[in-house]
Amino acid sequence: MISQLQELIPMETPLGSGYAIMIESTAHDYYWTVALENGALVTFPQSKIRISRCYTYGRGIKDNEMATIIERKNP
Repeated sequence: MISQLQELIPMETPLGSGYAIMIESTAHDYYWTVALENGALVTFPQSKIRISRCYTYGRGIKDNEMATIIERKNP
């Protein structure tokens, strides 16, 4: 199933930052099509990208969990 996202999702990829515009689900993985900041459109498997749950007003993620995500992003 391929779904076009109604809202762009910011994410980090092996090729740089960008915004997810589509997601494809298969029986074994998810694939994200990302518009990179350099203008390229690239599709990545779920394991190659980094996104996080909503941190706004504490919904979905706790402070210590967000700190762990930030640490992994900035070694």
